[in-house]
Amino acid sequence: MAEGVKSAEEKAAEARRGPARRGGPPHMQMGQPGEKSLNFGPSAKRLLGLLRPERTKLVVVITLAVVSVVLTSIGPKILGRATDIIFAGVIGSTVKVPPGTTKQQLVDGLRANGQTTYADLLANIDFTPGVGIDFEALKGVLLLVVALFAIASLLMWVQGWVLQGLLQRTMFRLRQDVEAKLNRLPLPYFDRQPRGEVLSRVTNDIDNISMSLQQTLSQLLTSLLTVVAVLGMMFWISWLLALIALVTIPVSVMVTAAIGKRSQKLFIQQWRNTGELNGIIEETFTGHGVVKVFGRQKEAEAAFEKKNDELFGAAFGAQFISGIIMPTMMFIGNLNYVLVAVVGGLRVASGSMSLGDVQAFIQYSRQFTQPLTQVASMANVLQSGVASAERVFEVLDAEEQQPDAGTPATIADPHGAVAFEDVSFSYVPDKPLIENLDLSVSPGQTVAIVGPTGAGKTTLVNLVMRFYELDGGRITLDGVDIRDLTRHDLRSRIGMVLQDTWLFG
Repeated sequence: MAEGVKSAEEKAAEARRGPARRGGPPHMQMGQPGEKSLNFGPSAKRLLGLLRPERTKLVVVITLAVVSVVLTSIGPKILGRATDIIFAGVIGSTVKVPPGTTKQQLVDGLRANGQTTYADLLANIDFTPGVGIDFEALKGVLLLVVALFAIASLLMWVQGWVLQGLLQRTMFRLRQDVEAKLNRLPLPYFDRQPRGEVLSRVTNDIDNISMSLQQTLSQLLTSLLTVVAVLGMMFWISWLLALIALVTIPVSVMVTAAIGKRSQKLFIQQWRNTGELNGIIEETFTGHGVVKVFGRQKEAEAAFEKKNDELFGAAFGAQFISGIIMPTMMFIGNLNYVLVAVVGGLRVASGSMSLGDVQAFIQYSRQFTQPLTQVASMANVLQSGVASAERVFEVLDAEEQQPDAGTPATIADPHGAVAFEDVSFSYVPDKPLIENLDLSVSPGQTVAIVGPTGAGKTTLVNLVMRFYELDGGRITLDGVDIRDLTRHDLRSRIGMVLQDTWLFG
């Protein structure tokens, strides 16, 4: 049960085991993340390393994303051509000149009359005086754009389908690895960590990893490729406007880094408190009868309220601070939009750029800032996922039980003679529990071990079952050291009746 709700027997058992190896509440002291900031880089690299068996599928995903982004990035440039056709038609139909006058004659006449700015503007427009909009050319351009966007959308759909498949297979393998690891962990690991905390790591945290990867991988890949493709198109249209747009990158990076650094600790605390709260709930309701018998409802409620408040504070802080990224990035993007619009308008007026190119560049500037904003907004999701990954990795990295002997012994003629020879054992190194114990039980003999709570009665059984390893001496079964037997062979020869009743379907 939760702290403050333990029975006298549980408290005595905890006292003889000693404190856990880490700080924090006594019932949550093993296997939990520390208070330090998230070690984001190595943990994220290890998390992405889980995708290694899906390398072929990843190549397919990246290829589809590249082709889709390239097709999407070409669209605004072609749409700019449509704008130029419309604008040229409007200019051609509105200028008042004698029939047969060419564009060059019109421009020269304007320059001769001192209308240099207007002449520079018309000189950069591909129009014919007296001719309106070329709807056939406009139709061809629009159909081409629609086809490009349709193909790009189809490729993105296929990419999403492949990506979801490989992510779900990765999570399937991760759950299998965690399950196999739990079966290899020694009993002390579970003694020092509530079941609710373990369940939180193998359920909530793995689900959060899956959700984070689903939300971020596809968008991150597409966003980064979009930034590269759009940047290339922007420099192709106008290097000056491209340099203006690039000013937002270092500003965006600094803002994201500053905000993300503050939210990292809070995300660690959020998921740690989630695991601790699960542990309190699981223990309290598992021992609901004991809570009622000893009248500890108020203490159980107080422990829950305290941890729930801590979870609320950490979750609110993490989500609020990381949520600032999105509006901040939108503000920076709007400033960039204003600069591009003003400078682009001046260049159109001077005849340095066409109106269609400016329109295309404004679209590119939006496409350029939008993925940066998306990457920034996904930072909190990614940080949360990596924080959960660290908690799962702690389970996978936990020290396993000692392996069985390479060439195990066997008992050819079992009788059931058990002997403790100079046995010493302690749950905590500096607090010995059993010292230099000699005990012999002959086949057919019945021995009762009597003593107060915490004296070590259950410990003797645990040592015979080899749930714990000895500090000194040895235990023999029919003269064979139990460490020379496989655990399966040893435990198959011993019957153990637990105090708790479990029915397995």
